[in-house]
Amino acid sequence: MSISVRCPVCREETDHEMIRDGAPATVRCHDCGHTHRAIVITPKVLAIRTIVSNEKESSLGTIELSDNETVEVGNTFVADVGDDIFGVEVTGIEVGQARRERAETRDITCLWTRVIDSVIVRASLHKGAVTHPLYEQVEGETAYTVGDITSVGGRQFRVTHIKLRDGAVVRKPGSYAEARFIKRIYGERS
Repeated sequence: MSISVRCPVCREETDHEMIRDGAPATVRCHDCGHTHRAIVITPKVLAIRTIVSNEKESSLGTIELSDNETVEVGNTFVADVGDDIFGVEVTGIEVGQARRERAETRDITCLWTRVIDSVIVRASLHKGAVTHPLYEQVEGETAYTVGDITSVGGRQFRVTHIKLRDGAVVRKPGSYAEARFIKRIYGERS
């Protein structure tokens, strides 16, 4: 079993091999090989109740976290929903009846999340006075670049700007964003 503790020789926290469990435990540093005693505190693993939103559907699941962690809106985790697992981003944290931007794991009553490993990207294609809404399911890490020609919903167009979920707008040619952060892509036929 490998753990991370402060090594008195290396003078920093490094990976150690557990030689003998106890209070204190006997451990050996992987970097310098020094054997010493250390107090090892093993955090408890908590199964946090989680609402997982996937576009228009929401499911109840869990995320396993250590009891000594701090969770913030925007953090990404793996959520278990029945037999399925999803990469998710935290969109809200419930502590009792209140919503927080940040909380200690042991205080959290529910996490609100959205699936980010597969998302629906939305685009607005402008041609003169006519705008066509386009939709396509893509991997969350798919990148879209301002100025590049791309395809959404089977239609090709040049990306003019990208609106992000946080409200920012990306307009500089060559700038890009991943699909999981995009609210809408704007483009025009060339």
